[in-house]
Amino acid sequence: MVRFFGKPSKKTPSTKGLANKSNTFISDQNVHKRFANVAAYVKELGGDKSHVIEKVLIANNGVAAVKAIRSIRGWAYDVFGDERAIQFVVMATPEDLRANAEYIRMGDVIIDVPGGSNNHNYANITLIVELARLNGVHAVWAGWGHASENPILPDTLAQSNPPIKFIGPAGPPMRALG
Repeated sequence: MVRFFGKPSKKTPSTKGLANKSNTFISDQNVHKRFANVAAYVKELGGDKSHVIEKVLIANNGVAAVKAIRSIRGWAYDVFGDERAIQFVVMATPEDLRANAEYIRMGDVIIDVPGGSNNHNYANITLIVELARLNGVHAVWAGWGHASENPILPDTLAQSNPPIKFIGPAGPPMRALG
């Protein structure tokens, strides 16, 4: 029996678990169990096996990057029992390296990028897409600011070979919102 503010209510399918992409019901026991790896998780929840994300490029720095990595690592530990189930490739400018930035220490792979203004690094879409492709990442997280608000980034990532997911809104909604 499910209780809501102390009142009994009927247990409906929506309170027993979740529905996956194909609206197949997933029981509570599957939602809260640990999975062996990301591919098993995607398969169990009805996702497309060609869209398994195990390596992410963090195209941002500072607090934004730290928060993203910590959040995903916490989720990975809860779901897989391994906080390193998702690998992080981080971009680092000379300024970030000199500051011994925390997000750099948290990354699995560190890529040196040019310093100076962000159009040379964190807002440089050509650089981000090329680094993502060369490092074999499955997705790019650009956080906030820098390139995250440029609709060309998700569009270009989607057109790369192989396509790379953008963790954020697609290009058309960004354009619509300005």
